[in-house]
Amino acid sequence: MKKVLAFIVSVSFLLSGHGCRDNQKADTTTESAATSAGGASDTPISERLQSLGLTGEGHWRGISLGDSLAIVKNTEEAKLFESDASHLGYSLEFPNMESVDMLYHQKDQKVLAIDVDLYLNTRQSVTDYTNDLKQYFTARYGHPVQQEKAVVWTGTQQEKISVIDVSEGKDYGIKIKINSALEAAATASTRR
Repeated sequence: MKKVLAFIVSVSFLLSGHGCRDNQKADTTTESAATSAGGASDTPISERLQSLGLTGEGHWRGISLGDSLAIVKNTEEAKLFESDASHLGYSLEFPNMESVDMLYHQKDQKVLAIDVDLYLNTRQSVTDYTNDLKQYFTARYGHPVQQEKAVVWTGTQQEKISVIDVSEGKDYGIKIKINSALEAAATASTRR
């Protein structure tokens, strides 16, 4: 009788341990599927990009093209320096005297395009930010193409994201442009 009871307890223990392992495998599989589906966890965000406020959400600082201006005003934590009928402008200064200005262009009270000007101190800073931004946008939108001085990605809704080194002499900087397909088409047609 003792042997039978010991056998039943052993089998129960083994089965419950096996069930836990199966649940752990299922949790790991679910987590891996979520990560491979493009979740924020697989977007590389360096310390530099964190200082810019980038996340794995939205197009820029948690804000997406098409968002209402109310969302921009509620989400954006930088200092508002300009507001008019065509855009909202925000600025953020860093302790090392570098800064970033962000313009959220709008049409019908919705974000149509985002322009970012990153003012930097050195060539090395330009290189470091450019490398981090390339890695970040490539993880989110796939491999870019080179167009003159710009590195350009195309998003899932045909939006264009570009990173351009705009340094001249001892003035170092990067321009980031995020345009909706509608804005990109309008800009292209005015250049012709």
